Amino acid sequence: MKFSLFIIGAACATSFAQTALESSKAYPVSFVYDGAEFAADAWSPVERVPGTISYTSPDGKLNLIVEYRHFPGYPITEIIPVLECAGNEKTAIIENICSLKLRRPCDKRQIRVRRTTGSETRLTDFTRHDLLLQHRHECDYMHMTTDKGLSCSAWIPYFGIDIDSMNGIELAVGWTGAWRADMQLCPKDFWLNVGLDGARFYMRPGERFALPTMLVMERENLSVADGLVLFHRMMLEYKAPRDSKGQLFKPWLPSGSSGGNKTDANMLKIIDFIDKEFKGVFDVYWVDANWYGEYREIDQNPNCGPGWYDYVGDWRPNTWAHPDGNMKKVSDAAHAAGMKFLVWFEPERATEKAPIVKEHPEYFHRVKNNPNPAQYLLDLGNPVAREWIIGEICRNIEESGIDIYRQDCNFGGVERAIWRDNDEPDRAGVNEIKHINGLYLFWDELRRRYPDMLLENCASGGRRMDYQMMSRSHSYCRDDAHMFPNCDELTQNITLNTTAYIPITGGETFTVPLFDDYAFLSRLAAGTVFTPTDFNGMLLRRTPSAEELDWFRRMFAIAKRIQPHFLGDFYALTDIAFDSSEIYCAYQLNSPASSDGFFAVFRRQDCRDDQFTLSLHGIDPNAMYALDEPGKEPQVMKGSDLAKWTMTFEKPRSTRWVFYRKVK
Repeated sequence: MKFSLFIIGAACATSFAQTALESSKAYPVSFVYDGAEFAADAWSPVERVPGTISYTSPDGKLNLIVEYRHFPGYPITEIIPVLECAGNEKTAIIENICSLKLRRPCDKRQIRVRRTTGSETRLTDFTRHDLLLQHRHECDYMHMTTDKGLSCSAWIPYFGIDIDSMNGIELAVGWTGAWRADMQLCPKDFWLNVGLDGARFYMRPGERFALPTMLVMERENLSVADGLVLFHRMMLEYKAPRDSKGQLFKPWLPSGSSGGNKTDANMLKIIDFIDKEFKGVFDVYWVDANWYGEYREIDQNPNCGPGWYDYVGDWRPNTWAHPDGNMKKVSDAAHAAGMKFLVWFEPERATEKAPIVKEHPEYFHRVKNNPNPAQYLLDLGNPVAREWIIGEICRNIEESGIDIYRQDCNFGGVERAIWRDNDEPDRAGVNEIKHINGLYLFWDELRRRYPDMLLENCASGGRRMDYQMMSRSHSYCRDDAHMFPNCDELTQNITLNTTAYIPITGGETFTVPLFDDYAFLSRLAAGTVFTPTDFNGMLLRRTPSAEELDWFRRMFAIAKRIQPHFLGDFYALTDIAFDSSEIYCAYQLNSPASSDGFFAVFRRQDCRDDQFTLSLHGIDPNAMYALDEPGKEPQVMKGSDLAKWTMTFEKPRSTRWVFYRKVK
């Protein structure tokens, strides 16, 4: 094999400064400035700070600053590039911006690219679409973009390149806007460019633009499964959000009233029900959209109610549902029941009904001549507008006793159109860059003010689960297609195809039919949102039966039990490179430190094979393991038998969940 891999880590014998110089050669940033491609040697590189290299353009007007971070114990490098206008004059045009321009010798006839679709509220979301690059016309090149202004819409910004079964690269893009990736297998080498999509601009004096960041993991003499375990461990150790004491925010199990269209009285009724019937099960009480806006009566249907989006941007609680002008009674009741209190916001959007749109139209962008009154995009690149929304959020946090901030974004993918329609001539991409930079400043300011408050991230589902957002948040609503009936395989695919990269996410039980174990367990992940009213209006329109309560308890006992295991090692036991109902889906969570874990196997609805043979990881073949499968008698099995156990499934659309523990 001829494929040159650069393994650069903090454990290297070189100094940190030398490592940065080597990293810049292994993982160069690229762009075109004033018609000429950036050339590191011509831009006089200087290491002003260990690990960071600064370059100045030959005309002295533009600086490029690149920080290379390394993670002890992991063959992973993070690339963090920034552009800044260096003087008192505007720069020349900057274009074709790539945070990574990789070139490697490669004599392989073909290589595999592992990639996964993103979230577009379709049942084909989060499915694997692997691609073979070969030396053939139209088979040697690949192009991926977000296609909209959200990082995880068309594709998730995590993908792998397999030179062969034991060598390759894992990549993650840290950008919550529009990114692109292009790669080609040539006769003697392989190249990859990843960066901004369609940006072409000059910079003004005083401007400083943070660009997309990159995580690059080199996989040398390591299987894909083991490489992804390393990546998953690194994400938990270095990129998952932590509290003021440095402790990892653990996954939690939320329950709630769905929308904020419920009155205080009905919310208190739901909290009382949760406390009495599920004491100690749920960690969070969840209030979603429609709690805000002017005084008006709202239909208290099981979801958020009609017109929930009509008043976004007006962040005053609706005093019909919340007479005190806040939700403090509700948060007090949640706290008394041992739960934290979560509230939904959509800070980047406003409608014409929000007073701020008329009071400060300069805070917002919209597509010119667009009659849609719901498409006012708050300009987070405007510091004054950003301070206004921070003030609104913090006022509600204080007045309503909010413990967890949930942020949504529901523009339907027109964010990029709004940014581009408002870009000035020769400034294509500037509004997007400023908005995404402002988004991170906004989130970081919330974390600074409330260091022990977990942030939760949504964008019509999981359309913003890039690693920059996931380093700041959890995401418990991964896809709005969970609201469709028969979405079992979609939710299985999300867990199977994203957990290695995004450790802490959650599913929802919105359309689960009562007593359908297969549908319920398909939704499970590190956390699972349970809304009692979604089950035929339970509590609002009817009283749950004893049989229903027993079923809920049995299901949530499993949901609660799997939570800590998602902090262990994740393995996909089925390599699903296409979406099909005729196959099995299976995954494993293994905790090496405690020698325990669990695995789940789903026989899908059109699968004709009644047997599935496991290939478990991290199992000691000579040890004995105690097995606990809900609904079955406990048993003990030798590790060698457990790892290759052939399981039988009596019928399609069935599932088995097995917890194991090493006993000797």
